[in-house]
Amino acid sequence: MDIFFLCAVVGAAIVILILKFDKKQSTKVNTLLKEAYNVPPLFQLKSTEQKITLLKAALRYDDAPQNMATAGTMADIYNQNESRRQSKVQELKLLSSKYNDGQISIEVYNRKLDELIAQVHAAGGAFEVAC
Repeated sequence: MDIFFLCAVVGAAIVILILKFDKKQSTKVNTLLKEAYNVPPLFQLKSTEQKITLLKAALRYDDAPQNMATAGTMADIYNQNESRRQSKVQELKLLSSKYNDGQISIEVYNRKLDELIAQVHAAGGAFEVAC
């Protein structure tokens, strides 16, 4: 009989310890989920960075003028391919500024980058210097 009570007390103590540990872990998980709610997915961020790098390389991003007024005068010098490249660069800049200002989510940003990549590939994949 003494062994039965000893096992019952030890069993009850183990159950209580397990329940306390479970409650503690649940609290930690809920806190972590609340903190991570507004954090964008890591793989989606990496994918977005790769898409931007690809677009910048294909569009020769650094060669673009700072505004469309300059792009309009340069369109007279370069061919129509150059003006399409400049308009795609402007689209990328606008899209990036909207994302940076928080006007669009990363999901929308990623989808729009996919569309822009498809348009660039449809135009020949890369815009070469036309002189």
